[in-house]
Amino acid sequence: MDSFTKSIKKLLKPSHVNKLNEICEECNFICTTIKFQRNFENWTSGNNNIDKFIQDTQLSVHVNYEVYKKALEWIPYDRFNNIEKSSFDNKVYKANWIDGYICEWDDEKQNWKRNNNNMIVTLKRINNLKKITLNFMNEV
Repeated sequence: MDSFTKSIKKLLKPSHVNKLNEICEECNFICTTIKFQRNFENWTSGNNNIDKFIQDTQLSVHVNYEVYKKALEWIPYDRFNNIEKSSFDNKVYKANWIDGYICEWDDEKQNWKRNNNNMIVTLKRINNLKKITLNFMNEV
């Protein structure tokens, strides 16, 4: 990082701000990645491997137009409605995702804008969240 960028970062970063509020070293500004990173402590799937997998996808997105294509997010069960069985083995369901997917950051509201509220999605039941394998994650 050049000295000019370091100087700007120092000016923009108050001394009481933690590492999560730093300017992205790849973009040299507070990009989409930083917005996701600031929210990591506010959610969990209950499985560290799943959390890390989701966080890694979010950390790979630096601009708004990539968000809906690349970033995964954990969606709590209460954000679905009209859940119906979709397979004979009771492992696959369809439901309406109340919020819809993230499309871009709203600077004014300091929150994500979303599209397709109540979109129909497919859910897969997981019996033991603690035993999620990489094969399962790749299937997703």
